[in-house]
Amino acid sequence: RARQILEMRLRWTRAWTLPYRGIGPSSSSFSRLPIAPSSSQGGTEPRPVPLSYRLLDGEAASPPLVFLHGLFGSKTNFNSIAKALAQQTGRRVLTVDARNHGESPHSPDMSYEAMSKDLQDLLPQLGLVPCVLIGHSMGGRTAMLLALQRSQPLP
Repeated sequence: RARQILEMRLRWTRAWTLPYRGIGPSSSSFSRLPIAPSSSQGGTEPRPVPLSYRLLDGEAASPPLVFLHGLFGSKTNFNSIAKALAQQTGRRVLTVDARNHGESPHSPDMSYEAMSKDLQDLLPQLGLVPCVLIGHSMGGRTAMLLALQRSQPLP
């Protein structure tokens, strides 16, 4: 199991290696982010999985906070901070288990593209668009990809 995770992490690292030059708003390569191919989909758009989540209530007037955990984490990693932020800011706070983590379903496709697609499906269903994405490690990369793919708010 540990070897599978290491191999998976190495594939992600190779797929996410960005060149040091040529990335920026004025660069033609800015819109072309290297994305790991969806391993189980043969290069087609990944199918989202129904993610497990915990939503703490708050006022709808402020954008909600969405926490995305790292590789060996789960939504419970953020329980304390999510509760404190919900109480102190009055915002809605969402913690999510990524695919193949915690209580979310397992899938052979572990690409960042697939994890971003999962969130693109979940957030509008919960009425959490626009939102503030906060990610640690793997969750941070997923948040960055989602932000690059959806610079405009989701419908």
